[in-house]
Amino acid sequence: MRYMIGGLVTCSLAVGPGIAMGQAVGSGTSIIISPQLDRIDVAGSRIEPEFHSTPLPIGPLGIQPAMSVVSGYTSNVFNRPDSRSDAMLHLMPAFRVSTDLAPHRLDLGARGTIRRFGKFTSENSEEFDIIGNGIMKLSNNGQLTASADFAHLIEARSSFGTVLEAAEPISYQQWGGNLGLDLELGSFRLAPSMSYQQLDYNRLSLENGQNIDVSFRDTQTIRGDLRISYDFSGMISGFASGSLSDIRSTSAARDIRRDARSITAAIGMKGELTPLLSGEVSLGYQSREYELPIYRDFSGVTFAADLQWYVTPLATLHLRAGRAFQNSGYREVAGILTDTIALTSYYDPLRNLRVSLSVSYERGRYREVDTRTSRQSIRLNAEYRLSPLLSIGGYVSIVDQNVQGTPLAGAFTSASGGLGISITP
Repeated sequence: MRYMIGGLVTCSLAVGPGIAMGQAVGSGTSIIISPQLDRIDVAGSRIEPEFHSTPLPIGPLGIQPAMSVVSGYTSNVFNRPDSRSDAMLHLMPAFRVSTDLAPHRLDLGARGTIRRFGKFTSENSEEFDIIGNGIMKLSNNGQLTASADFAHLIEARSSFGTVLEAAEPISYQQWGGNLGLDLELGSFRLAPSMSYQQLDYNRLSLENGQNIDVSFRDTQTIRGDLRISYDFSGMISGFASGSLSDIRSTSAARDIRRDARSITAAIGMKGELTPLLSGEVSLGYQSREYELPIYRDFSGVTFAADLQWYVTPLATLHLRAGRAFQNSGYREVAGILTDTIALTSYYDPLRNLRVSLSVSYERGRYREVDTRTSRQSIRLNAEYRLSPLLSIGGYVSIVDQNVQGTPLAGAFTSASGGLGISITP
């Protein structure tokens, strides 16, 4: 999971589905509005040529550094019922190197977030993420893809890994990699892939001065995926997909190991339903079986959706929904089944002004206990491009989390806002 500030959540990188509210480390405070849409000529992703920054060419390389600075305020630093407010400052450096050795391509990037708070220095933290992606063309009908990443990440207060008496946020390291093949065979498309993810959690300081070991959450996951699709018309394709995941605890005692096997199968449609509506929807079956009987197995429906409606040349609606398991921070609970739905509207009233409004709902079910969480959030962003090198903007966010049953997570309401500047030399 990504960090939550003022309650905005972003999800995990590698193995397993999720709804990404932002891709950058610490993107909960980013002023840059850069959604992942199917088209680049629509509101939300369209950038006029005179405001488009280009990498600095050095031989076959394109180099692009960036720095964002955001200063703001949050009404609930710890995301607890007894809210405490504070001022905050976020520095977000980034660096990208890309090569375009047609028909092959390689991208390398590093990004980070440095957080500093005015009064509650226990929340000061640093994150970073190093990513590499490559594409190798094998033929006119096939390509090999590979990616790898290493990250040091921070979990949000009152999120899936909450320790209520913690004196600091939980931190962990994440390693990941993926190797895939994409083949076009006439109207058919075949895409097998293999991925790996490892999570290692750091010791945690408590308010009473003690340290506790949370390495029972350390896991290694190997996952295989296969997707077969058929192009019906050049605009619409149907697909069937399946995945098999093997999850192993690496540091937990034998009686609390989270070793499990997950199987997922789904069918769906992808493409342009109309010239103004595109996306992907799928519905399927998922099961997760744990080796230890103390954990509750799961079998049932799973779903995912990513729909984009280009309402007008100046407005776009983006709907995302999905079901996924989260790595629980409680010894008694192996996985938290999470359903999420988010609707974001993008509006470009001027050629260099972009506004976005996001509304999301997230429900978490703690499988072995009666704990249930529901989180509603709303966020307004605005970005104004002064030049290809300089953007200014701001955001306002409100989050409300309710908890039913055993209070393993904290109920809270939080509001935050900030102003910032982003420089891309």
